[in-house]
Amino acid sequence: MRKFRQRKGWTQNDFAVKLQLFGWDTSRESVTSLENQQRRVPDLELFIIARVLGVKMENLFPRGIGGKLKGLYPQYRVKLSRGQIPRSS
Repeated sequence: MRKFRQRKGWTQNDFAVKLQLFGWDTSRESVTSLENQQRRVPDLELFIIARVLGVKMENLFPRGIGGKLKGLYPQYRVKLSRGQIPRSS
């Protein structure tokens, strides 16, 4: 997300305002938390972020993550259903 925001020359505050204009009640602090991966992103927010940035949702994920998700699912299924973010070891 940060990469696409910076390519547009937007500050975090600029991006927060554009998200607000799209209908999401958010703040610069929330954008900071998202960019620092301090909170998970619900699907609706992911959709709005992609629309405002003008990118596909898939572009917001690391390359090659699709093949890895299936293998990680059993390990993190319970954590993800509780909204917990898995930490890398």
